[in-house]
Amino acid sequence: MSTNLYQIDAFDPFAVNFWANKIGDSKMRNMRDSRYGEGVIAILISTLGFALYPIFGKIVFAGGASLATVLFFRFAIGALAFWALLIWREGFTHLTKRNLFALWLLGGIGYAGQAGLYLSAVKLIPTSMAALLLYVYPILVTLLALASKQEKRSIIKIIGLFFSTLGLILVLGLTMEGLNLLGILLALGSAAVYAVYILVSNHVLNSVSPLLSSAVISTAASLTYGLSGLIQGFTWNISASTWLGILGIAVFSTIIAIITFFWGLQKVGPTTASIVSTLEPVMTVGLAYVFLGEYLTLAQMIGAVCVVLGAILAALPRPEKIN
Repeated sequence: MSTNLYQIDAFDPFAVNFWANKIGDSKMRNMRDSRYGEGVIAILISTLGFALYPIFGKIVFAGGASLATVLFFRFAIGALAFWALLIWREGFTHLTKRNLFALWLLGGIGYAGQAGLYLSAVKLIPTSMAALLLYVYPILVTLLALASKQEKRSIIKIIGLFFSTLGLILVLGLTMEGLNLLGILLALGSAAVYAVYILVSNHVLNSVSPLLSSAVISTAASLTYGLSGLIQGFTWNISASTWLGILGIAVFSTIIAIITFFWGLQKVGPTTASIVSTLEPVMTVGLAYVFLGEYLTLAQMIGAVCVVLGAILAALPRPEKIN
């Protein structure tokens, strides 16, 4: 049975690893029927929702919203939706103290930190660049998994590392002239935190329902930013359009994105879901061009292709030997 460590958003490792470990990738392939195409469409909708996240972020920051305000409402609204869906679908599920503590740390520190670093980067550098830098995380996961002996070396992973490194160089440029260094470091820091987060979640929480994981993690993250907002102050005096942008992050980039991912995952399996999800930075680049007027140079476009290719290679499962 194979599992996949490389997913798209902080909640998704729980979903992919839960299903992969419960019924196995091979059994999931047998579940594919005429609704396979519907599953792919659902993953694409999910990917579009996550791709909109930094676009909404750029808009609400321009409207004067603070980081704590944006992320508190994102996670608070998401938590309410996930708890309601969990109770409706699964009832009141028991959670051990160990798993509760692990989930709380992952949400309140791990995912809260990753989300904060990513949106902080969006404030300082072009949205498309932030999205591409975040997508270095599959290769960081590979390196960390190799270092911790959770995964063995393979030629596919090495090639993926090469393409991602080349893509990173092309996206940033050799001199990084005119770029905000802090923004770049924040985006790369977000990728690094996410990589560690995925490995930890894959190691300790395979037995936890993805909906329950999402509910607890979003609750913990909302409390983190709620506390931050109480200390630093929330930005209440913002326009209605800015509030709508924050609502868009909560609804489209959190609730709908995660639910459609769960639904599609059951029909296409973790490997296909992970590979389709690598379209996220491509969608973000396109959306940034349409809504924000951002564009990439030819070298950066080639770099973007290399980054996505590296992510796809990282998402491919290691071939199993046939006895």
